[in-house]
Amino acid sequence: MSGVDPAAADLRARLLSACNTVYDPCGLGVGRRVGIVDMGLVRDVRARREPDGRLRVTLDLITTGPFCMYTPFFEQSVRREIGRVAPEVDDVEVEWGESTDWSEAMMTEHGRAVLRIGRSAAPVR
Repeated sequence: MSGVDPAAADLRARLLSACNTVYDPCGLGVGRRVGIVDMGLVRDVRARREPDGRLRVTLDLITTGPFCMYTPFFEQSVRREIGRVAPEVDDVEVEWGESTDWSEAMMTEHGRAVLRIGRSAAPVR
């Protein structure tokens, strides 16, 4: 036996998938639809059952820079998307980490590919 709870693994996969439907607004501004998981902005996701029976999810998020003004957008969006795919979750808590250490190396291969495609596209005239 692997020791991995299949229900917990399924919930984690659904939570990450939901988070990845939230696109980085800065990327959207330049025509790049990259989800926050692919951007490397979701550092961790944890779920725990509280003593009162409520299921609480905690997300550790970062931004690409220390002065990002989109943190309220990210929080509202991840709460909405998690509620859509995981209605059994009662509470979503977002914890913000240091934003000064983000780099493209934190992105998934898919996220980097989206950026590469955008960089290689011919400029619009």
